[in-house]
Amino acid sequence: MMKNSHGLPSRLVSILLAGAMITSPVAALAGSADLESLLELDLEALFDVKITTASKVVESSSLAPASVYVITAEQIKRLGLKSLGDVLALVPGVDLVNPHFFLEGGQRGFMGTFSQSLLLINGREMNNLIAGETFIANQFRTHNIKQIEIINGPGSALYGANAVAGVINIITKTSSDIDGVELSVGAGSWKTREAGVVFGREEGELKLYGSFAIFETDGQDFSDFLSDTAKASPRAENNAYRRLPDRYGYDNYSRAIPFSFTIENRGFYGGLEYYQNTMGRGTSGIQWDYTQGEDHRELMMPYIGYRRENLLDDQLDIKLEYRYYEERFWGNHTEGEGPLENPYTGATKTEGITEEDLALYRGFYSNKRSEGSKKHAIKLENTLRLNERNTAVAGIDYEQSDIIGAAWSRTEKPHPPVTDEQRWPEFSNYKWGLYAQDQQKLLDDRVTLTLGVRYNEHERYGSTWNPRGGLVYRPWDTSIFKLLYGESFREPTVFELRNSTAIKPMTMRTYEAGWQQYFGKRFKNSAVVFYNEAEDVIVADSTEEGGISNRGELTAKGFENQFSFQFDRVKGFLNYTYTTSDLDEPGHGNRQVFDIPKHKANLALLYEFIDDYSLGLVARYRSEVDTEYYGETITIDDYVVCDLTVSVMKVPGFRSPASLDITLKNIFDTTYYDPEPRSPSVVKHPQDERSLFVTLTVSL
Repeated sequence: MMKNSHGLPSRLVSILLAGAMITSPVAALAGSADLESLLELDLEALFDVKITTASKVVESSSLAPASVYVITAEQIKRLGLKSLGDVLALVPGVDLVNPHFFLEGGQRGFMGTFSQSLLLINGREMNNLIAGETFIANQFRTHNIKQIEIINGPGSALYGANAVAGVINIITKTSSDIDGVELSVGAGSWKTREAGVVFGREEGELKLYGSFAIFETDGQDFSDFLSDTAKASPRAENNAYRRLPDRYGYDNYSRAIPFSFTIENRGFYGGLEYYQNTMGRGTSGIQWDYTQGEDHRELMMPYIGYRRENLLDDQLDIKLEYRYYEERFWGNHTEGEGPLENPYTGATKTEGITEEDLALYRGFYSNKRSEGSKKHAIKLENTLRLNERNTAVAGIDYEQSDIIGAAWSRTEKPHPPVTDEQRWPEFSNYKWGLYAQDQQKLLDDRVTLTLGVRYNEHERYGSTWNPRGGLVYRPWDTSIFKLLYGESFREPTVFELRNSTAIKPMTMRTYEAGWQQYFGKRFKNSAVVFYNEAEDVIVADSTEEGGISNRGELTAKGFENQFSFQFDRVKGFLNYTYTTSDLDEPGHGNRQVFDIPKHKANLALLYEFIDDYSLGLVARYRSEVDTEYYGETITIDDYVVCDLTVSVMKVPGFRSPASLDITLKNIFDTTYYDPEPRSPSVVKHPQDERSLFVTLTVSL
């Protein structure tokens, strides 16, 4: 691939220049008399939104002691972002891999199953119980989202385990955002269809709000790619007999049903977060049968609580909450790299494969015939405003977990019984944590100092301490500087404990320096450099096949920059990420972390070209990326992919307010691929071709 004289990939230069070409004419207008009235707005009113994720208090996103990126409901709708994955693809420092199963990836130098990221809905953890993964698939729709707050950097000082590389907090709409009912229906390519409802109502102190959706799609047919073994799996054993999509086809039907409900009255509240997600296994591994694979997941979290605000002369807020988690999952697949093997006789077969053979070879995993995995969590949190310039937050939480592994069998169908192997004592444990944070404003509010620490005690692996510190300095109204430090940790998962009870948490130290600058009243640039030092990284043991141990040390460093612009009819952002990540593992030495691109850029542009009509453009660039395949390093080409959304914000002919969004994804029908960070049997994953989606939303 060609590079310019500065060493940057030419496609990256192109997308950066495109952003400059779009914004330069707008910048030229900044000094014109026609816009003088617009320039009188405060800077915070133009670019900043209020967030809570960084400090657990309401604060400006620009002044928060963290590297935070916010995607708003307006951007989600007018850019055609239908799922959480669509949103995260536009965030600096976040790397995604889409195997058409659940999303893989990570933040700031980590790659895998997002187990180093903490996923929240309204501040409540939603990582799955069995492996601590975010399991981002089709169940996180965007129809009910007010904004998404993404913290790049450590969050363990406030949130505990697994908030290592970042925190993703989905903020949903409440009765303060919607009074009545909002209905949406959508349809698109590959028999995709979706319906959703968001509702909110207030009667005095009684508040009701929530949402429901159902999403279904057949997904794109990848038979041609999977039948071409030279592209899909050139080194996998027995490839000559794996052209089965040619004969049997490919199917990846998916269905997701998320549900959310909250009721509040006089400080008391209760609610439920629930989803079920069913899908095939996509291209996540080489299969003997791509038509009948299935994965079904259910996660339910009811909660109740009580909050009181403005006690002690408006100085104290208290919140007590109980959450109960219950999780089940099951599925099947015919994944395997070698010959087809009869599970009863051990005989192998490579020729004349029949559907009966495939049915016999199929493996099942399930915990449906058990009580499922459960977790009880109790949390008490206090916010004390000592004075106008000093706010303290403190809390204590306790969790009791009973995690059930998945039984696996090729002979017990379809739901093998859960045995004692899936009920190890290591999967039943308690933990508790205590955290405190103090935030002070100094020097006439020009300086904000944040200091915090969390202590965690776990029944199995002992204790951890996680401090944080943040210095935010605003010497002028147009400039903000940040110095940040934090320590974080990730817990061992059920799968890792099963391999070795000696596994202990991975820990990490993160250093960050940031600079935010306003240019005039219509432009803002945010830049941050970071450095991660992770110890006791949990890796496959280099001396024992199949073993797992704390034998890795990871260092990652990078640069993130986001340029935002906002005018009357034009707004958006252009961002860029540079990341390098290296893992030092005994037996393997120091090597790069595969599947992470060094360069990434995104352009998001919103333009109201006529009253009540809007154009949304998304352009995503990813540089070439190295992946490991059977001990060989293979480079996957770079790409630029563009999406276009036309929004009619007031559709005529409806008694109630209605809007129409038409989204064309991959408008140039670019052929591009994602790497495979987990299964060695697949080289890369083909991504979706050009597709069309239409959504109608009506407010009642």
